[in-house]
Amino acid sequence: MTSTRRSLLKMGLAGLFVPQGPFALASEKQSRSFETWRRDFEAGVPARMTAAKVAGTSVAISSNDKAVRYAASFGYADLKQQRKLTVDTPIHLASISKLFTASALIQLFERQGHNLHDDINGFIDFPIRNPHHPEVPITAHHLLTHTSSISDEGYGDVSSEGDPKQSLSSFLLDYLVKGGSTYSPKTSFLKSKPGTKWDYSNVAVALAGYVVEKVSKQSFSSYVEANLFEPLGIQNAHWYLKEFAPDVLAKPYRFENGAFTELPQEGYPDVPAGMLRCSVADLAKSLHAMLGRETGKKEILSARLVAETLRGQVDPKIASYQGLGWVSEEINGREFVGHSGSDFGASNMVVLSQDQSHAVAVLMNIDGTAETNKFRASIIEDLIAGAKLA
Repeated sequence: MTSTRRSLLKMGLAGLFVPQGPFALASEKQSRSFETWRRDFEAGVPARMTAAKVAGTSVAISSNDKAVRYAASFGYADLKQQRKLTVDTPIHLASISKLFTASALIQLFERQGHNLHDDINGFIDFPIRNPHHPEVPITAHHLLTHTSSISDEGYGDVSSEGDPKQSLSSFLLDYLVKGGSTYSPKTSFLKSKPGTKWDYSNVAVALAGYVVEKVSKQSFSSYVEANLFEPLGIQNAHWYLKEFAPDVLAKPYRFENGAFTELPQEGYPDVPAGMLRCSVADLAKSLHAMLGRETGKKEILSARLVAETLRGQVDPKIASYQGLGWVSEEINGREFVGHSGSDFGASNMVVLSQDQSHAVAVLMNIDGTAETNKFRASIIEDLIAGAKLA
């Protein structure tokens, strides 16, 4: 990793909770039982954060009838400057970004009449085949369901401080095409045939983003901005750090040696796999639209596509559940449809309620540890309970 350590911050976590205007206040139509849940939840979070060593966390509930049913933030976006985290503070989503990449690809394919089961070589400008199975095409469907046989084993640590220095196309050429500087038939691909084994792959989702670029004839980030963000009125979610004004982002942290260490804002060339930074309020709006709750100019996915994204797409013998982007997340022994996201100074999760009427999200600007993961799971369970009352 080419990142460098920054100042060691020895800050307390006093004054953690920041009420966020109308988002953190229940509407008059909400029941007293939800109000009781909200008060108890908000009263207890700061102490739980202190115990788990969490610098800041933002949470949200999105429901069928309201994009942001509830949102609140606790703690700090910047400990040194004592800048509080708010529901409008963009946080590194890490792998939750994959839900946006999947939405972009399936939206584009439907609009242009393409088939997710067609060979991706018909859409991109360099050939990709698993050398162990050169006769078997890799499809966009494979990329979005982690069954492409593309392996992350040789992926290494391509993170560096700031935006990536290598382009998406160059990264993919190097890793997936014979003769590339990081290509290896042993580590770039599995020995299994495409479509026959589930193996989570950042490189495969990055390739899905590249397919979006080549089919749309514009950059991946530009396509997402124009076709996902703009219809929803989202203006401060970006794939590249250079797009943000100074002192806007939540800073990433690690807790070590009894104090919070500020980490650098990092980037990597496989941008579509995890580089998106977005606030919890904008994430809730996006989830609401991904679940088909928006219509007219705000609709980003047709009803047919929404159903397809959530439907199990692979043989249960391969994976217990895998949608188009959506995966199975286990919380204290219970399985939920959702997606987590972890990176340096980021530990996040989105899950859907069992009846898929609500989506809940937890975003944290802290490294994942056993303690922070336990805290995240407990907050998710609390939000699911609150969603039933909202």
